[in-house]
Amino acid sequence: MILVKEVKAVADIEELNALQKAILVGLCSKTGGSKVAHLPKPAFMNKPQTQGHKADKALRELIALGYIRKHPTGGETTYELNERGFEVCRKIRDQRKAL
Repeated sequence: MILVKEVKAVADIEELNALQKAILVGLCSKTGGSKVAHLPKPAFMNKPQTQGHKADKALRELIALGYIRKHPTGGETTYELNERGFEVCRKIRDQRKAL
């Protein structure tokens, strides 16, 4: 079971582009790896490479692919990692540590 999950996470990492990975890692680090914490977009997309139209499109793609979930609140929309996004984020961080 763990091996199947790990193979799927590796396949998921390869389908993402660099901007999508940066957004995932940014959200993961700002939430402390929590799957229940949710943040507004400016809180985790505050680096120059994660701003602008391309970054907004990448965020929409991550939502459509099922890595990030929109969480509507009273004031503004917030975003949170789901299980798939959390696993891929962990794999990306492990790969970066290995370098």
